[in-house]
Amino acid sequence: MDNFEATHRVHRDKGAGNGVGKSKEKGKGNGTAKGKIKGKPTRSKSGCLNCRKRKKKCDEVKPICTGCLNRNLICEYRSLAFHPFIENKLDIVTDSNPINNNLPNNILPIDEKITKISNLENLVGETVMRIFDNNNSKLSNLFENQQVQEDLPNLDEFDIQKTKTLDDLLPIDSDFLNIFFEDQPQYLDLFKNPTPIIPPSLDIKLPVPLTTLELSYFEFFCKSILSDLSILPQEFNYYTKIYIPLAFKEESVLYTLVGWGCRRRKNMNLNYQVENKEADSYIGKVNEIILYHESILDREKFITNFVCYMLLVCMEISFGDTSKWSHYFTCCFNMINKMPGNFRYLVSTCSIEGNLLAENFAYFDVLASQSNENGTFYPMADYYELFNQNNTTKIVHDPLQGCIRPVILLIGEIVSLLVEHNSLQASLDLSECDKFEIINKMMTKSDMLDESIKFSKPDLSCLQYLDSSSQLEIHLTLFEVYQIASQIYLRQVIRKLPPIVPEIQVLAYNLKKDLRLLLESLELKNSLAFPMLLLGISSTSADDKKEVTGMFKRLIQVCGYLSSYQKLFIVVQKIWDLNNNGSLYIDWFRVTKQLGWRLNLGR
Repeated sequence: MDNFEATHRVHRDKGAGNGVGKSKEKGKGNGTAKGKIKGKPTRSKSGCLNCRKRKKKCDEVKPICTGCLNRNLICEYRSLAFHPFIENKLDIVTDSNPINNNLPNNILPIDEKITKISNLENLVGETVMRIFDNNNSKLSNLFENQQVQEDLPNLDEFDIQKTKTLDDLLPIDSDFLNIFFEDQPQYLDLFKNPTPIIPPSLDIKLPVPLTTLELSYFEFFCKSILSDLSILPQEFNYYTKIYIPLAFKEESVLYTLVGWGCRRRKNMNLNYQVENKEADSYIGKVNEIILYHESILDREKFITNFVCYMLLVCMEISFGDTSKWSHYFTCCFNMINKMPGNFRYLVSTCSIEGNLLAENFAYFDVLASQSNENGTFYPMADYYELFNQNNTTKIVHDPLQGCIRPVILLIGEIVSLLVEHNSLQASLDLSECDKFEIINKMMTKSDMLDESIKFSKPDLSCLQYLDSSSQLEIHLTLFEVYQIASQIYLRQVIRKLPPIVPEIQVLAYNLKKDLRLLLESLELKNSLAFPMLLLGISSTSADDKKEVTGMFKRLIQVCGYLSSYQKLFIVVQKIWDLNNNGSLYIDWFRVTKQLGWRLNLGR
C-alpha cells in the first residue's frame, strides 16, 4: 500500500504562550527566550505502533518499516477502514433485497449474504475484463506471424509457427458462459461469434452465498494478487482464464481465492505475524471439499482439486511457509497418481489447463529444497516431454516462469544428477577403481550440463510483445541471473567447490551486478529467491556480505516480512556463521533440514 502522509504534527513547548511559566535558562525573564527553542522531533500519527512507543519518527514503509525491520520486530499499524465495495459502490444483489434503500449509496452490511453480483467489471477489475474481452486484448495475436521488433536479439533462431489463436486454444469455460445463459438468455447471441465480448454488467450467480466482506476478499484477489502471479505482461496471465471462471463454478476454488485475499489484505498493514483465523476457516472449508471430491474423482473434480492444491501451494510459498506448502504439494502428487497414466493424465486428458498447471507443478517441484535429497516427484524426462510438447504445439506456458523456462529444466537436471551421485555413494560398497570411474562419469555429465547452461537461450515466445525495450532488458537480465545462478549451483552441489574459489567468485560478481539492476526496478521482485540464495552463500568478504544483507532487507521490505526472503536470509546467515571465510562447502538444503524447514525457491 502507499505510504500515508502525515497530516498532523505535535509541538508541545512547555511554558509557551502569554509568557506563562519561567524560562529554564538563567537571565531569561518573562518566559521569553532570545535563542531558538528546540522543539521535540515531529512524529506522524500514522506511524507504526513500535516507533510511536519508542517516540521515534517512523518512515512508514509498508508492510514493515525500517525501524522494525532492523530490530526484527512485528510491525503494527493502526487498523484502517478498508472496504473496496464501499469505495467502488459495487451493485450487489441478494435474493431477499435487490437494493437496500436504508443504506447510503446502496451499500449492504458486511454480513449480508449475497447470491449473485451484477457488475463483473467492478468485481474482477479492468485488467481481468480486458483479458476476457478477446477483441481488446493482445491474446488473439499471440501465435500469428508478426514482424519482430528490431531490438529483440536472435529471434530468427526461434521458429514461431502460425497456429490457432490463444482464444481458440484457451476459450472461456463453457460452464462459465452457461451461468450467463441461464438467467440472461438475451445475451446468447453475443457468444455465437468466434470472438465474444463479456458484458461488464451482468447478473452472475455465485456457487455459494458470500457476505459482502467475503466478496471483497475475492475482489482483492482479482485486483491485487492475480496480477502478481505472472511475471509477463497481464495479457499473458493465463491463470485469469482458469481461476476466475472456475471460481464462479466451483465453491472450493472460490473459497481458496477468498481465503488468499483475506490473508493478504489483513497482512498489508496490520499485525504482520498474527494468526489469521478467518482466512484459516476458508482454507479449512476448501480442504473439506477437496476430500469429498476425491471420493468421486472424475476429470472435472480432478481439475478442480488440482487448481485448489496449486493455489494453496503458491499461497503458502508466497508467505514464506516452511511446511504447509509441502503438505499440499504431496497431496496433489498423491491425487495425480490416482488417475490413469499419472502425470501424463494432465497432459493427455486435461487439455490446455492441464498442460499449464502441469508446468506449474514441475516448476515448484524442481525448486523445492527436499528435491535435492529425494529427487523430483516425477522423472525429468516427463517434464522435458511436457515442455517440449508445449513448445511444439505452441500451447500456452506457465506465466510464473516466463522466459526462464529452459533454465528451470536444467536446474532439474542438476538436482537429478546430485541425487544419482549421492545414492550411488550411499548404497554401494565400491572399490577404489569403481569409485574413480563413477566420479569420472559424474564430472563428464557435469561438464556437459555446464555447457548446456552456458548456451541455453531464453523462451522468447512472449517477450516479443513486451511494451518497451526496457521491459525486454529486464526479462533478459532475469534469464541471465538464473543462468549464472545455475552455474554456481552446479559447481557447488556437484563439484563441491567452496565459495572462496575464484571460479565461484567471478560468477558471483556477475550475478550480483545483474541482481542490482533487477532490484532497481523491482518489477520481478517475487522471482529472485533462487539467485538471491546462491548469491548469499557465495559471498565471502565482509563488504560482499554487507551489500547482500542490504539487498535481502530491500526485498523483505517490498515483499513483506512474511515472505520467502526472510527465511532465505536466515539460511544465508547461518551458512555465513558456519563458513566465515568461505573455504568450506556447505549444503544449503541440509541447513534447512536442520531447521526443520522445507523451502521452495519458486517465489
